[in-house]
Amino acid sequence: MGRIQEIIFLVFGQLAVGGVFLMALPVLDSVGIWFFRINGLVFLITVILGIALFPVTLSNWATLLFQFDTIGIIFLLFIAFILVLFLYNLRLWFHHPHHSPTLLFGASLLGGLAILMTAGYYLPQDRSLFRLLSLSAYFLNSSLLLGAGVLGMLLGHSYLTRADLSIVPLKKLVRIFMILVFIEAVFSVSSLIISAPTPRLQNAFFLRSFEGLYLWIRILIGICGPVILAPMIVQTVKERATMSATGLLYVAMLMVILGEIFSRFFLLLDAAYL
Repeated sequence: MGRIQEIIFLVFGQLAVGGVFLMALPVLDSVGIWFFRINGLVFLITVILGIALFPVTLSNWATLLFQFDTIGIIFLLFIAFILVLFLYNLRLWFHHPHHSPTLLFGASLLGGLAILMTAGYYLPQDRSLFRLLSLSAYFLNSSLLLGAGVLGMLLGHSYLTRADLSIVPLKKLVRIFMILVFIEAVFSVSSLIISAPTPRLQNAFFLRSFEGLYLWIRILIGICGPVILAPMIVQTVKERATMSATGLLYVAMLMVILGEIFSRFFLLLDAAYL
């Protein structure tokens, strides 16, 4: 159970950080204040759930936070991220009619540092600079990909009630989503080739163990599925078929989240990021 909770922490924390960073894109300013209010709350609740589900007992939290080792610093950064995002939501709902990109960038900086520290924490003992840099880049790209998927889906719903809304924000967001999907695929394939010599991954790849089911779910659903759907979503948005695009984004988002969950499983199991 602890491993599942740790995977949820990794995926939810990165999703929230990536989503908050992308919310600061200037092209989204024309969407309207309710878009920022809803997404600000969504990402705040998401990161709180991720932190709450991390397998640490309540009595150990104080010790963990004040150890000032890697895991302690990670949680201090995530808590700072939560506090800044909370201030952003408080200001947005009760004080000011416009959202604050400055607070979003501040929260993103803290969250980004937490993600980079997480990459260092989950490296194996025989860590190298190349593996540190590649895992850090992989985590950051995954964070943006998860955030873009959720933002795109929620933005697509806005067009169901606002026919006069400009299509430009959705076009920009789905293009970003498509680019991130292809970068993720390159990272995953490269990592699979580099990590393939490990006996565990070889057995999984050739379905000689139950873990092979997880690996092929990651490959077929988490990588191939979004790679196929992303260009379709971009083309659908170009044709202004926003309802169809929203449905495709919903499916692609679920595929990405499922793929990231199984990717983190292999990270915890075999120090392989797929």
